[in-house]
Amino acid sequence: MELFSDIYQYLLIIMTVLGVVVFVVLQFVTVAYGMTFNNRWGISVRSNLGWFIMETPVFFAMFLLYFISLYYNIRPFNIVTFIMFFIFEFHYFQRSFIFPLLMKGQSRMPLSIVISGFVFNTFNAIMQGGWLFYFSPIDYYPTSWLLSPQFIIGFLIFLGGMVLNIYADRVIRNLREDPYDNNYYLPTKGPFKYINSANYLGEILEWLGFAILTWSVAGLVFFIWTCANIIPRAKAVYNRYEMFFGEEFTSLKRYKIFPFIY
Repeated sequence: MELFSDIYQYLLIIMTVLGVVVFVVLQFVTVAYGMTFNNRWGISVRSNLGWFIMETPVFFAMFLLYFISLYYNIRPFNIVTFIMFFIFEFHYFQRSFIFPLLMKGQSRMPLSIVISGFVFNTFNAIMQGGWLFYFSPIDYYPTSWLLSPQFIIGFLIFLGGMVLNIYADRVIRNLREDPYDNNYYLPTKGPFKYINSANYLGEILEWLGFAILTWSVAGLVFFIWTCANIIPRAKAVYNRYEMFFGEEFTSLKRYKIFPFIY
């Protein structure tokens, strides 16, 4: 087990470094999906299928890691880690099975993006599940953890982020009355009065909350990756809105993703 623990620690270091590299690269490269899609990235698939393929690995891998840990008695049942597991899986159930079914339009996503998302999500399950069910100190999460400031604050941030993310996605989706409409429209309702990528802000808050409520390096690494991917994405989407809608958009004077900051 000590060997696996060492490998796990190296994995966290490597993923942290890669997250920083990805953030730098995405300042110069715009990932082609959604509003920024183009055919230069090669073979593409329907976006709803792409999201399903990308998101399901982490859901099933996390479940498998939890099941193996319990079945082979690697760790006894712990109500705290079970709740963390449930929170994590609840997010990915929505993203894997509900979100793709609700998508409208016939947008496409490069297969290369789908594969890279698949690989990252698999490693992320190993990071989060590895910590919670295998490598965290055996007494790290006593039942009293549920009343700790870390858990309460982290859970509230996570919950607020999830509500914001789902609500913002719904606002964007409902701008298309026709399920086969591929046009893009300017959302101005609710948080979109102030923030251009309210849905992305919600996701960042979710994983900030998860990092806090688990109080773990694994959670922090995932938060770093979330920011590394989403902050440059928010900039790219902002630029695309500006190109599509011109003065109608710029007159709103709203922030890219973080209120009063960016």
